[in-house]
Amino acid sequence: MRHLPWISLTLCCLLPLAGRAEFTTPARSFTLDDQEVSYHVRGEDGAPVAIVLGGGPGFTSWNLEPIQRRLAELGYRSAIMDMLGVGENVLRIEGAPLEPWAQQVEGLRRELAGDRSVTLVGHSWGALMALVYTRAHPEQVDRLLLLNPVDPERQSLRTVPEQIDARRSRERGERWDDESRWRQPGEAGWDEAEHARHQIDRTLPSYFLDYEEGRRYAAQFDESDFSPTLNVEGWRAYGQNPVAWDTIRDWSIPIGFIGCRQDLLMPTNLERLRSELELERTTVLEGCVHFPWEEVPAAFDAAVGAHLGHERGSEHRP
Repeated sequence: MRHLPWISLTLCCLLPLAGRAEFTTPARSFTLDDQEVSYHVRGEDGAPVAIVLGGGPGFTSWNLEPIQRRLAELGYRSAIMDMLGVGENVLRIEGAPLEPWAQQVEGLRRELAGDRSVTLVGHSWGALMALVYTRAHPEQVDRLLLLNPVDPERQSLRTVPEQIDARRSRERGERWDDESRWRQPGEAGWDEAEHARHQIDRTLPSYFLDYEEGRRYAAQFDESDFSPTLNVEGWRAYGQNPVAWDTIRDWSIPIGFIGCRQDLLMPTNLERLRSELELERTTVLEGCVHFPWEEVPAAFDAAVGAHLGHERGSEHRP
């Protein structure tokens, strides 16, 4: 069976829609290489800036709004945006996507923070994107908060497709389709929407402890929220130029970890981070898999506050 590299980190699902969700704040924009890039911001002008990164890769960012709101409550000017090529920002990308995405994050930082550094909050793939950006602009980042992150060498991804398959088999009595019959981007007969539907309508529920809650959450998304082609290209580009542990150790940047004990990436992601880096703070939440702001919102909010020095919530360690 051929597993596509992005299958394990897909963060949405296409089911019969109860009503598609979307950004709830007005879009703003900045100019990047003669293109207008949309973003969404909360919080007061002049406040410390936090940028939230997530998504697949190739996935929308409106599902990160609860994180964005929490940061605004803590006194940050917090921003989210779809990355180039997806959702609100279906714009041209020259070459592999990692460098243009890093340039996009830098454009947003300049737009909101001017010459000031920012906090980066990265969820799942977004944690890797935060590291990619920081590798290019370490002087522009004053703190990294990694939420259910993929470890830089991607060891935690190795068993995720099998875990998803086993979970679906238990919950739904379904087996994973033979991936060898599904084409890769660029192959004759590639159908972006069909491939998105096939992959993502079967994946997201496994990222929730309550499988049916995951199905309800998934019903908010449609195929415009996700680009399978960008997902494949993003993972391929990162694999060709991953962020090295030695590079991260050279930064003088506090790094925090918030994850779920039942996450499909656990405990490997945390074990690898702890073995290679000195984490400033580690919080492991109970009762959630991959979306703690949806599954255990009160505990998640307390953890974010604790990591950012505004509140002291309960800390759980493995």
